[in-house]
Amino acid sequence: MTITRSSRHFRTVLSLATAVLLAACAQLPQQPDSSPTPGEPNTVGETARTEAGGRAPRNDPGESVQGPASGQGPAAIRPGPKAPASEGPVALRPDHPESYTVAPGDTLWSIAKRFLQNPWQWRRIWRQNPQVGNPHRIYPGDVLRFSYDASGNPQLDASRGEVPLIKLSPEIRVESLTQPIPPVPRDAIEAFLTRGEILSKAEWRGKPYIVADDDEQTVYADRDRVYVRGADFDQALYAVFRPGEELREPGSNRLLGVPGIYVGQATLERDENPATFILTHTVAPVRAGDRLLPIESAPELYNFDPHPAPDVEGMIIGRLDADVTQITQYSSVIINLGAQDGIEPGHVLAVFGQDRRVDDKISGGTVRIPGERAGLLMVYKAHDLVSYGLIMQAERSIRLRDRVTSP
Repeated sequence: MTITRSSRHFRTVLSLATAVLLAACAQLPQQPDSSPTPGEPNTVGETARTEAGGRAPRNDPGESVQGPASGQGPAAIRPGPKAPASEGPVALRPDHPESYTVAPGDTLWSIAKRFLQNPWQWRRIWRQNPQVGNPHRIYPGDVLRFSYDASGNPQLDASRGEVPLIKLSPEIRVESLTQPIPPVPRDAIEAFLTRGEILSKAEWRGKPYIVADDDEQTVYADRDRVYVRGADFDQALYAVFRPGEELREPGSNRLLGVPGIYVGQATLERDENPATFILTHTVAPVRAGDRLLPIESAPELYNFDPHPAPDVEGMIIGRLDADVTQITQYSSVIINLGAQDGIEPGHVLAVFGQDRRVDDKISGGTVRIPGERAGLLMVYKAHDLVSYGLIMQAERSIRLRDRVTSP
Protein backbone atom coordinates (compact mmCIF):
# COMPACT_ATOMS: atom_id res chain seq x y z
CA MET A 1 0.00 0.00 0.00
CA THR A 2 1.36 3.41 -0.97
CA ILE A 3 1.37 6.07 1.82
CA THR A 4 1.36 9.58 0.52
CA ARG A 5 3.09 12.50 2.19
CA SER A 6 -0.25 14.10 3.08
CA SER A 7 -1.43 10.87 4.75
CA ARG A 8 1.70 10.72 6.89
CA HIS A 9 1.24 14.36 7.86
CA PHE A 10 -2.40 13.78 8.87
CA ARG A 11 -1.50 10.76 11.05
CA THR A 12 1.29 12.71 12.75
CA VAL A 13 -1.08 15.57 13.61
CA LEU A 14 -3.71 13.10 14.86
CA SER A 15 -1.17 11.33 17.11
CA LEU A 16 0.03 14.64 18.60
CA ALA A 17 -3.54 15.78 19.31
CA THR A 18 -4.35 12.48 21.03
CA ALA A 19 -1.22 12.72 23.22
CA VAL A 20 -2.08 16.28 24.29
CA LEU A 21 -5.67 15.26 25.15
CA LEU A 22 -4.53 12.29 27.25
CA ALA A 23 -1.98 14.41 29.13
CA ALA A 24 -4.62 17.04 29.94
CA CYS A 25 -7.03 14.39 31.26
CA ALA A 26 -4.32 12.93 33.47
CA GLN A 27 -3.81 16.29 35.20
CA LEU A 28 -7.48 16.89 36.00
CA PRO A 29 -8.27 16.59 39.77
CA GLN A 30 -9.92 13.27 40.50
CA GLN A 31 -13.24 13.47 42.32
CA PRO A 32 -14.05 10.95 45.05
CA ASP A 33 -16.63 8.32 44.28
CA SER A 34 -18.84 9.60 47.09
CA SER A 35 -18.84 12.38 49.67
CA PRO A 36 -17.37 11.58 53.12
CA THR A 37 -19.71 9.95 55.54
CA PRO A 38 -20.81 12.44 58.21
CA GLY A 39 -18.96 11.87 61.46
CA GLU A 40 -15.91 10.19 59.88
CA PRO A 41 -12.58 11.57 61.14
CA ASN A 42 -10.83 14.09 58.96
CA THR A 43 -7.19 13.09 58.47
CA VAL A 44 -6.22 15.86 56.05
CA GLY A 45 -3.39 17.94 57.49
CA GLU A 46 -3.07 15.75 60.57
CA THR A 47 0.32 16.10 62.20
CA ALA A 48 2.27 13.34 63.88
CA ARG A 49 1.63 12.90 67.56
CA THR A 50 4.42 12.94 70.07
CA GLU A 51 4.99 9.64 71.80
CA ALA A 52 5.26 11.21 75.24
CA GLY A 53 2.02 13.16 75.21
CA GLY A 54 0.03 11.33 72.53
CA ARG A 55 -0.67 14.55 70.65
CA ALA A 56 0.69 17.07 68.17
CA PRO A 57 2.79 20.04 69.39
CA ARG A 58 0.84 23.18 70.25
CA ASN A 59 1.50 26.80 70.96
CA ASP A 60 3.23 27.54 74.26
CA PRO A 61 0.63 29.13 76.56
CA GLY A 62 3.25 31.33 78.20
CA GLU A 63 2.84 34.11 75.65
CA SER A 64 0.27 34.91 72.98
CA VAL A 65 1.33 34.19 69.39
CA GLN A 66 0.62 37.04 66.99
CA GLY A 67 2.73 35.81 64.07
CA PRO A 68 6.38 35.48 63.05
CA ALA A 69 8.77 38.05 64.47
CA SER A 70 10.97 40.07 62.17
CA GLY A 71 13.78 37.93 60.80
CA GLN A 72 12.20 34.66 61.90
CA GLY A 73 10.58 31.89 59.89
CA PRO A 74 6.81 31.58 59.49
CA ALA A 75 4.74 30.79 62.55
CA ALA A 76 3.69 27.16 62.97
CA ILE A 77 0.25 26.40 61.54
CA ARG A 78 -1.87 24.26 63.83
CA PRO A 79 -4.35 21.92 62.13
CA GLY A 80 -7.99 22.60 62.84
CA PRO A 81 -10.11 20.41 65.13
CA LYS A 82 -10.89 16.96 63.79
CA ALA A 83 -14.36 15.74 63.05
CA PRO A 84 -16.10 13.43 65.54
CA ALA A 85 -15.31 9.77 65.07
CA SER A 86 -17.98 7.70 63.36
CA GLU A 87 -20.49 6.61 66.01
CA GLY A 88 -22.29 3.91 64.09
CA PRO A 89 -25.99 3.26 64.65
CA VAL A 90 -27.76 4.46 67.77
CA ALA A 91 -27.52 1.74 70.43
CA LEU A 92 -30.84 1.62 72.31
CA ARG A 93 -31.33 -0.11 75.61
CA PRO A 94 -33.64 -3.10 75.11
CA ASP A 95 -35.53 -2.11 78.28
CA HIS A 96 -35.88 1.59 77.49
CA PRO A 97 -39.20 3.18 78.52
CA GLU A 98 -41.74 4.45 75.99
CA SER A 99 -42.13 7.63 78.04
CA TYR A 100 -40.45 9.19 81.05
CA THR A 101 -41.38 12.12 83.29
CA VAL A 102 -38.34 14.17 84.29
CA ALA A 103 -37.91 14.33 88.07
CA PRO A 104 -35.93 16.66 90.33
CA GLY A 105 -32.41 15.30 90.73
CA ASP A 106 -32.24 13.93 87.17
CA THR A 107 -29.34 14.82 84.89
CA LEU A 108 -29.05 14.64 81.12
CA TRP A 109 -26.60 11.78 81.58
CA SER A 110 -28.93 9.76 83.82
CA ILE A 111 -31.84 10.26 81.40
CA ALA A 112 -29.69 9.34 78.40
CA LYS A 113 -28.72 6.08 80.16
CA ARG A 114 -32.42 5.16 80.45
CA PHE A 115 -32.77 5.12 76.67
CA LEU A 116 -29.27 4.53 75.27
CA GLN A 117 -26.48 2.03 75.77
CA ASN A 118 -24.09 4.85 74.82
CA PRO A 119 -25.26 8.02 76.63
CA TRP A 120 -23.01 10.22 74.45
CA GLN A 121 -25.36 9.55 71.52
CA TRP A 122 -27.93 11.79 73.21
CA ARG A 123 -28.01 14.38 70.40
CA ARG A 124 -28.88 11.65 67.90
CA ILE A 125 -32.27 11.02 69.54
CA TRP A 126 -33.12 14.36 71.15
CA ARG A 127 -35.58 16.17 68.89
CA GLN A 128 -36.10 19.91 69.06
CA ASN A 129 -39.82 20.07 69.70
CA PRO A 130 -41.29 23.39 68.47
CA GLN A 131 -44.07 23.11 71.06
CA VAL A 132 -41.54 23.50 73.89
CA GLY A 133 -40.40 27.03 74.73
CA ASN A 134 -36.70 26.17 74.79
CA PRO A 135 -36.10 22.81 73.08
CA HIS A 136 -32.47 22.72 74.22
CA ARG A 137 -33.36 22.51 77.92
CA ILE A 138 -35.28 19.91 79.89
CA TYR A 139 -37.12 20.73 83.09
CA PRO A 140 -38.57 18.64 85.93
CA GLY A 141 -42.12 17.73 84.97
CA ASP A 142 -41.39 17.47 81.24
CA VAL A 143 -42.61 14.24 79.63
CA LEU A 144 -40.22 12.56 77.18
CA ARG A 145 -41.83 10.22 74.65
CA PHE A 146 -39.94 7.71 72.54
CA SER A 147 -40.85 7.12 68.89
CA TYR A 148 -39.39 6.64 65.42
CA ASP A 149 -39.33 9.25 62.67
CA ALA A 150 -40.41 8.71 59.05
CA SER A 151 -36.97 7.28 58.21
CA GLY A 152 -37.07 4.78 61.06
CA ASN A 153 -34.61 6.64 63.29
CA PRO A 154 -35.28 6.68 67.05
CA GLN A 155 -36.17 10.02 68.60
CA LEU A 156 -37.39 11.63 71.80
CA ASP A 157 -40.05 14.33 71.89
CA ALA A 158 -40.75 16.48 74.92
CA SER A 159 -43.97 18.01 76.14
CA ARG A 160 -43.97 20.57 78.91
CA GLY A 161 -45.71 19.16 81.94
CA GLU A 162 -46.69 20.76 85.20
CA VAL A 163 -43.72 22.26 86.97
CA PRO A 164 -43.24 20.50 90.33
CA LEU A 165 -43.53 22.60 93.46
CA ILE A 166 -41.17 22.48 96.41
CA LYS A 167 -41.89 23.64 99.95
CA LEU A 168 -39.05 25.61 101.50
CA SER A 169 -38.81 25.08 105.26
CA PRO A 170 -39.06 26.54 107.81
CA GLU A 171 -40.70 29.34 105.84
CA ILE A 172 -44.19 28.56 104.60
CA ARG A 173 -43.91 29.34 100.94
CA VAL A 174 -43.86 27.32 97.73
CA GLU A 175 -41.66 27.88 94.69
CA SER A 176 -41.58 26.20 91.28
CA LEU A 177 -38.58 24.28 90.01
CA THR A 178 -37.77 26.51 87.07
CA GLN A 179 -34.13 25.48 86.67
CA PRO A 180 -33.37 23.06 83.81
CA ILE A 181 -31.79 19.77 84.78
CA PRO A 182 -27.97 19.86 84.59
CA PRO A 183 -25.92 17.57 82.33
CA VAL A 184 -24.07 16.11 85.35
CA PRO A 185 -24.61 16.32 89.13
CA ARG A 186 -24.18 19.94 90.18
CA ASP A 187 -22.55 19.17 93.52
CA ALA A 188 -19.83 17.14 91.80
CA ILE A 189 -18.52 20.06 89.72
CA GLU A 190 -19.89 23.25 91.28
CA ALA A 191 -16.74 24.13 93.19
CA PHE A 192 -14.43 23.45 90.24
CA LEU A 193 -16.55 25.42 87.78
CA THR A 194 -16.30 28.59 89.82
CA ARG A 195 -13.04 27.91 91.66
CA GLY A 196 -10.89 26.29 89.00
CA GLU A 197 -8.95 28.38 86.49
CA ILE A 198 -5.99 27.50 84.27
CA LEU A 199 -4.50 30.42 82.36
CA SER A 200 -1.27 31.22 80.59
CA LYS A 201 1.45 33.26 82.26
CA ALA A 202 0.54 36.22 80.08
CA GLU A 203 -3.17 35.91 80.97
CA TRP A 204 -2.44 35.87 84.70
CA ARG A 205 -0.23 38.94 84.31
CA GLY A 206 -3.10 40.74 82.59
CA LYS A 207 -5.64 40.15 85.40
CA PRO A 208 -6.40 42.84 88.01
CA TYR A 209 -4.44 42.38 91.23
CA ILE A 210 -4.59 43.34 94.91
CA VAL A 211 -2.16 46.12 95.83
CA ALA A 212 -2.67 46.42 99.60
CA ASP A 213 -5.24 46.60 102.35
CA ASP A 214 -6.29 49.61 104.41
CA ASP A 215 -4.28 48.66 107.54
CA GLU A 216 -0.78 47.75 106.32
CA GLN A 217 -1.23 44.02 107.02
CA THR A 218 0.61 41.32 105.06
CA VAL A 219 -2.31 38.86 104.90
CA TYR A 220 -6.03 39.63 104.63
CA ALA A 221 -9.23 37.79 105.52
CA ASP A 222 -13.03 38.21 105.58
CA ARG A 223 -14.36 41.77 105.87
CA ASP A 224 -10.95 43.30 105.16
CA ARG A 225 -10.90 46.20 102.74
CA VAL A 226 -8.38 45.83 99.88
CA TYR A 227 -7.38 47.97 96.91
CA VAL A 228 -7.20 46.56 93.39
CA ARG A 229 -5.65 47.83 90.17
CA GLY A 230 -5.59 46.65 86.56
CA ALA A 231 -9.14 46.98 85.23
CA ASP A 232 -12.44 48.82 85.12
CA PHE A 233 -14.85 46.68 87.12
CA ASP A 234 -18.34 46.12 85.70
CA GLN A 235 -19.82 43.63 88.16
CA ALA A 236 -20.23 43.42 91.91
CA LEU A 237 -18.64 40.08 92.78
CA TYR A 238 -15.25 38.58 91.82
CA ALA A 239 -13.28 35.46 92.73
CA VAL A 240 -9.78 35.85 94.16
CA PHE A 241 -7.03 33.52 92.89
CA ARG A 242 -3.35 33.05 93.49
CA PRO A 243 -1.38 31.70 90.49
CA GLY A 244 0.05 28.28 91.39
CA GLU A 245 2.75 26.04 90.01
CA GLU A 246 3.10 25.52 86.27
CA LEU A 247 1.21 22.58 84.78
CA ARG A 248 3.52 20.51 82.55
CA GLU A 249 2.71 17.77 80.07
CA PRO A 250 4.20 14.42 81.14
CA GLY A 251 7.07 13.24 79.00
CA SER A 252 7.54 16.33 76.83
CA ASN A 253 7.51 18.75 79.82
CA ARG A 254 5.51 21.14 77.66
CA LEU A 255 3.95 24.05 79.55
CA LEU A 256 0.16 23.68 79.49
CA GLY A 257 -0.80 26.55 81.75
CA VAL A 258 -0.73 27.91 85.27
CA PRO A 259 -3.60 26.86 87.58
CA GLY A 260 -5.13 29.36 89.96
CA ILE A 261 -5.60 28.59 93.65
CA TYR A 262 -8.96 29.86 94.87
CA VAL A 263 -8.62 31.89 98.07
CA GLY A 264 -11.95 33.72 98.35
CA GLN A 265 -14.28 36.34 96.92
CA ALA A 266 -14.27 40.14 96.76
CA THR A 267 -17.26 42.49 96.60
CA LEU A 268 -16.85 45.82 94.79
CA GLU A 269 -17.27 48.84 97.04
CA ARG A 270 -15.96 51.70 94.85
CA ASP A 271 -14.81 51.54 91.23
CA GLU A 272 -11.93 54.00 91.31
CA ASN A 273 -8.18 53.80 90.63
CA PRO A 274 -7.39 51.80 92.65
CA ALA A 275 -10.79 50.18 93.17
CA THR A 276 -11.97 49.27 96.65
CA PHE A 277 -13.19 45.74 97.50
CA ILE A 278 -14.38 43.96 100.63
CA LEU A 279 -13.15 40.36 101.01
CA THR A 280 -15.73 37.62 101.69
CA HIS A 281 -15.83 33.82 101.94
CA THR A 282 -12.05 33.52 102.18
CA VAL A 283 -10.76 29.93 102.44
CA ALA A 284 -7.07 30.86 102.75
CA PRO A 285 -5.06 33.98 103.61
CA VAL A 286 -5.23 36.63 100.86
CA ARG A 287 -2.08 38.54 99.93
CA ALA A 288 -0.97 41.43 97.77
CA GLY A 289 -0.51 40.21 94.19
CA ASP A 290 -3.49 37.86 94.24
CA ARG A 291 -5.66 38.20 91.13
CA LEU A 292 -9.36 38.89 90.59
CA LEU A 293 -11.52 37.09 88.01
CA PRO A 294 -15.23 37.63 87.31
CA ILE A 295 -17.53 34.86 88.51
CA GLU A 296 -19.45 33.18 85.69
CA SER A 297 -23.21 32.84 85.84
CA ALA A 298 -24.77 29.41 86.36
CA PRO A 299 -26.73 29.19 83.04
CA GLU A 300 -23.49 29.53 81.06
CA LEU A 301 -21.74 26.92 83.17
CA TYR A 302 -24.34 24.19 82.60
CA ASN A 303 -25.30 24.88 78.99
CA PHE A 304 -23.99 21.65 77.42
CA ASP A 305 -25.12 18.09 76.77
CA PRO A 306 -23.39 14.72 76.20
CA HIS A 307 -21.92 14.15 72.73
CA PRO A 308 -18.85 12.27 71.43
CA ALA A 309 -15.46 13.95 71.37
CA PRO A 310 -13.63 14.36 68.06
CA ASP A 311 -10.94 11.89 67.01
CA VAL A 312 -8.31 12.87 69.59
CA GLU A 313 -6.01 11.14 72.04
CA GLY A 314 -4.57 12.44 75.29
CA MET A 315 -4.15 11.47 78.92
CA ILE A 316 -5.22 12.26 82.47
CA ILE A 317 -2.55 14.52 83.91
CA GLY A 318 -4.00 15.65 87.25
CA ARG A 319 -6.76 15.59 89.85
CA LEU A 320 -8.68 18.68 90.86
CA ASP A 321 -9.43 17.52 94.40
CA ALA A 322 -6.06 17.25 96.13
CA ASP A 323 -7.66 15.58 99.17
CA VAL A 324 -8.77 12.54 97.13
CA THR A 325 -6.11 9.93 96.37
CA GLN A 326 -8.18 7.61 94.16
CA ILE A 327 -9.98 8.47 90.93
CA THR A 328 -13.52 7.10 91.09
CA GLN A 329 -16.96 7.95 89.71
CA TYR A 330 -17.62 11.71 89.91
CA SER A 331 -13.95 12.52 90.45
CA SER A 332 -12.80 15.66 88.61
CA VAL A 333 -9.62 15.26 86.57
CA ILE A 334 -7.47 17.34 84.23
CA ILE A 335 -6.72 16.05 80.72
CA ASN A 336 -4.10 17.39 78.32
CA LEU A 337 -6.66 18.20 75.61
CA GLY A 338 -8.32 21.58 75.26
CA ALA A 339 -10.04 24.03 72.95
CA GLN A 340 -7.13 23.92 70.51
CA ASP A 341 -7.93 20.22 70.03
CA GLY A 342 -11.60 20.94 69.37
CA ILE A 343 -12.63 19.92 72.90
CA GLU A 344 -15.73 21.60 74.37
CA PRO A 345 -18.01 21.09 77.38
CA GLY A 346 -20.18 18.00 76.90
CA HIS A 347 -17.59 15.99 75.00
CA VAL A 348 -17.41 12.38 76.19
CA LEU A 349 -14.14 10.42 76.09
CA ALA A 350 -13.30 6.82 76.93
CA VAL A 351 -10.58 6.15 79.50
CA PHE A 352 -8.09 3.34 78.89
CA GLY A 353 -5.47 1.99 81.29
CA GLN A 354 -1.79 2.35 80.43
CA ASP A 355 -0.11 -0.23 78.23
CA ARG A 356 2.37 -2.43 80.07
CA ARG A 357 5.20 -4.78 79.18
CA VAL A 358 5.47 -8.26 80.68
CA ASP A 359 8.08 -10.99 80.38
CA ASP A 360 7.30 -13.81 77.95
CA LYS A 361 8.52 -16.84 79.91
CA ILE A 362 7.99 -19.20 76.98
CA SER A 363 9.45 -17.35 73.97
CA GLY A 364 11.64 -14.98 75.92
CA GLY A 365 11.79 -11.20 75.75
CA THR A 366 8.86 -8.96 76.61
CA VAL A 367 5.44 -8.37 75.09
CA ARG A 368 3.22 -5.29 75.24
CA ILE A 369 -0.16 -5.76 76.91
CA PRO A 370 -2.64 -3.05 75.82
CA GLY A 371 -4.55 -1.13 78.46
CA GLU A 372 -8.22 -2.05 78.72
CA ARG A 373 -11.10 0.41 78.87
CA ALA A 374 -11.49 1.73 82.39
CA GLY A 375 -14.42 4.14 82.14
CA LEU A 376 -15.90 7.29 80.63
CA LEU A 377 -15.45 10.97 81.39
CA MET A 378 -17.36 14.05 80.28
CA VAL A 379 -15.65 17.41 79.80
CA TYR A 380 -17.38 20.23 81.69
CA LYS A 381 -14.86 23.05 81.32
CA ALA A 382 -12.41 23.51 78.44
CA HIS A 383 -9.38 25.75 78.66
CA ASP A 384 -7.01 26.46 75.79
CA LEU A 385 -4.69 23.45 76.22
CA VAL A 386 -6.30 21.43 79.02
CA SER A 387 -9.82 20.58 80.19
CA TYR A 388 -11.68 19.52 83.33
CA GLY A 389 -13.52 16.23 83.05
CA LEU A 390 -15.87 14.35 85.36
CA ILE A 391 -15.56 10.57 85.57
CA MET A 392 -19.07 9.36 84.68
CA GLN A 393 -18.33 5.63 84.72
CA ALA A 394 -15.46 3.81 86.45
CA GLU A 395 -15.38 0.22 85.21
CA ARG A 396 -11.82 -0.45 86.42
CA SER A 397 -9.18 1.41 88.41
CA ILE A 398 -8.42 4.80 86.85
CA ARG A 399 -5.00 6.38 87.36
CA LEU A 400 -2.98 9.40 86.36
CA ARG A 401 -1.53 9.10 82.83
CA ASP A 402 -4.35 6.80 81.71
CA ARG A 403 -5.15 7.38 78.05
CA VAL A 404 -8.33 9.20 76.93
CA THR A 405 -9.73 8.98 73.43
CA SER A 406 -12.95 9.19 71.42
CA PRO A 407 -15.56 6.78 72.79
